[in-house]
Amino acid sequence: MSQKKINYRDIIGDRGIALIHSIVSEMGFVWNPTGLEAGIDGFIEIRDAATGEMTNFIIQVQSKATEKDFTAETSYGFDYYCDARDIDYWLGGNAPVILVRSRPSSHKAYWVSVKDYFNELSKRATKKIHFDKNKDRFDTSCRDALIELARPRDAGIYLAPLPKTEKLISNLLPVSSFGEKIYIAETKYRSPKTLWEKLNRLVKDAGNEWILKNKQMTSFHDLNEFPWNEVCQGSAEEFDTEEWAYSDELDRRKDFVHLLNLALAQKLSPDVRFYKKFSYYYFVATKDLSPKELGYKSLVHHTSRIVFQGYKKKKDPTQVSHYRHSAFFGQFHCFDNKWYLEITPTYHFTMDGYRLSIFREDQLKGIKQLERNPAVLGQVVMWAEHLKEKPDFFTKLYPFLTFGSLTQFEIQAGLDDKTWLKKEEAEEAATAMFTENQLLLFE
Repeated sequence: MSQKKINYRDIIGDRGIALIHSIVSEMGFVWNPTGLEAGIDGFIEIRDAATGEMTNFIIQVQSKATEKDFTAETSYGFDYYCDARDIDYWLGGNAPVILVRSRPSSHKAYWVSVKDYFNELSKRATKKIHFDKNKDRFDTSCRDALIELARPRDAGIYLAPLPKTEKLISNLLPVSSFGEKIYIAETKYRSPKTLWEKLNRLVKDAGNEWILKNKQMTSFHDLNEFPWNEVCQGSAEEFDTEEWAYSDELDRRKDFVHLLNLALAQKLSPDVRFYKKFSYYYFVATKDLSPKELGYKSLVHHTSRIVFQGYKKKKDPTQVSHYRHSAFFGQFHCFDNKWYLEITPTYHFTMDGYRLSIFREDQLKGIKQLERNPAVLGQVVMWAEHLKEKPDFFTKLYPFLTFGSLTQFEIQAGLDDKTWLKKEEAEEAATAMFTENQLLLFE
């Protein structure tokens, strides 16, 4: 007794139809398979994505799937030779017909409008269809073209574009933790300079996470311990830091933010310093003024960026014109009882790695005019990754300030990159299309 069998070709054909079904659903349209067919495998009915209304605009679909190489396939395109009876059948009806050629295992499919393609008798005589792999992709990018194909020329109907969500990557870095306690103690010192002189005689690096005002010290450090008890008088009072972080008293909030900024400077030291004149943080020069490259993990892969580099004079390449240091403005904000560091990238320019460049304003203006959203996003990500803890066996975690990952938002509205990027230069458009270069919020 012979067994019923389904051959491999039938399985591939079914997978090709399943791929079409999946892509049509992504477009927001409805797929109706025919089941029994004589040259048409199913129908696409156009649906208005905004209202959900069905239009009764129909496109007939013939699927041709394979797992082998396409005929005359190159990286740019391939050919498909049609059966003469299929061509006659496709051209005979009054509904538009598309041929979809696919390789299901790669999840890639390509399409042509048969009636439009064979409108020229010379092409019909060859029975050959040439697919362009870039132009003829069957995915959500061809949605509008299918609407135009299905819609009668005199319909006068408008169909809204497919709803698109957008991921917005902010420049807000959430504070994961800060010092658990704030200590306050009396001291005889009135100026930070004299207090620093005393601390430096006691220890090599005491840390700068303290505020001195009115002969009183406020700090994340336990002021009852050495070396702090050597510069303080009496026992220190101890408070939960959250009392300051979320206090309604303005002075307490100011002191807390002040301590956060001091902790940020200490956390970044010694590779990054605070430049008081312009209130930003910048990468310091290397000892031999050679370029400094920083490796970090971007949104999708590991990469690197030059954060300090010298630039030669155009008229005399033997001399250095200036040095450029990556920098950022950092400002703490509290939203919905959650603290964040706002990162705004910028640059620091020096003549010799140390002294401020006299042409700083022009140099900064020039680079800001050249940089676009992807470049700014890359710098935000770089600083965010640099501020994250990188624990190992030899490095002690910084106790007074840690950060999470950049805050992201997903909104139920967005722009089609292919539409707005038409006006961008080709290279910038290609860069912005990468997953890691989504919109940057709060630029």
